[in-house]
Amino acid sequence: MHRATPLNSSLRSYSAGGARGVVDQVDDSKFLQEMAGNFMHNESRKGCEAPQNYGFTSVVFDAEKDAQGKIKSAAEHFTSFMGGSRSFPIAMMDDRRHRLFKLDKGDTAMFRGRGDKQQFHLTKDGGFWTAPQDKTVRMHLVQQDSESNSTMDQGGGSSGGSSAGGQAATRDAGGSSGGGSGQQGGQQQKRGQQSLYKDGQKSPLFVEVTKDKTRMGGNQCHLALADGNTYLHCHTDKKVYVGAEAGKASFDYLVTLSGPCVNSLGKIG
Repeated sequence: MHRATPLNSSLRSYSAGGARGVVDQVDDSKFLQEMAGNFMHNESRKGCEAPQNYGFTSVVFDAEKDAQGKIKSAAEHFTSFMGGSRSFPIAMMDDRRHRLFKLDKGDTAMFRGRGDKQQFHLTKDGGFWTAPQDKTVRMHLVQQDSESNSTMDQGGGSSGGSSAGGQAATRDAGGSSGGGSGQQGGQQQKRGQQSLYKDGQKSPLFVEVTKDKTRMGGNQCHLALADGNTYLHCHTDKKVYVGAEAGKASFDYLVTLSGPCVNSLGKIG
């Protein structure tokens, strides 16, 4: 057992108990996000792991610097050193430059940078997804099916030849390079997922609002009322049915003063 004096105990508590500082930049390419920033005076670190709540992730903006590279404005981190060891920092980050504040008690929200004015806000009055008119608000389905959430390969791959890659992936994810967490029985863990919104931008299955128009797309599009009935139906036969869903009423072509419509039918009766 090491001899501990009140002085070195106090120093250990001060130096290893925790720290706060400013965030220089964040690396979100790792399986567990990493932060580089300043700690005590003349102390800077990089590669500090920054775990986040499951189901939610964010990336703070880089620090704003002057011509000499000195940080003028930045997000902040609050870091604990696991087990009192300064070789194992774990950081939490927030950014008062952009934080959505002055919310009512019970509110929850997601947001982007203050200049983007994009917010998803749950309030006592309901949920509100807000964006400025030069942005797009879009909900879409990607043209893929969902898959299993298992993180293990089901093929039972061989451990020979893949061990180094599996260990590298485990180290990248913040685990130990040796043994069980990276591979089990020759099966390499899959970790993380990539954003799908760019794939969704190409999908024909969507509802979209812009300043110029509101659009919806799909194999069939229905406009319905609270009674559950369709009153406007864009069909896969490239015809528009007015008054009811196609196949659930009798229809005939609508007629205008200039003649009959070529693709629009109205409900009869």
